[in-house]
Amino acid sequence: MTLTVEPLTTWSDADVADVTALVRLLGHHADDASMRSRLERLTPEAGHRTWVVRDDDGRAVAVAGAQVTWTYAADEPTAQLLLLVVDPSARRLGTGSLLLGTFETWAAEQGAHQLSAVSAAATDSAHRFYQRRGYHEAGVRYTRLF
Repeated sequence: MTLTVEPLTTWSDADVADVTALVRLLGHHADDASMRSRLERLTPEAGHRTWVVRDDDGRAVAVAGAQVTWTYAADEPTAQLLLLVVDPSARRLGTGSLLLGTFETWAAEQGAHQLSAVSAAATDSAHRFYQRRGYHEAGVRYTRLF
């Protein structure tokens, strides 16, 4: 498989279905309609970027999404990797590293001096992935649903 990253700003039905399936791999509940609605909010105009890697048949087998935010602690923006998931068929090929590198390049272009990655608390393999690439734990994020 040839690995190339493609930024996406418009979403075909096939793209939405592929991303929905990838997000479900993380244990999140999603259907195509809700995913399309989410993706259409996460626009470059809102500070977001989304990238996919396709297999040789054109199916998205990996997706990453990020945003730039401003914080109270710094004068430069922070880039946050909000999503990175690779289909099992595309793992161990450098797919995740390629997407992470794309995110890092984009973040630098946005003027970000700090990068953060969101990773589920129970995903040890993802934690090791980020740690091997120079990321470290930087506190705890608390979440409350209501």
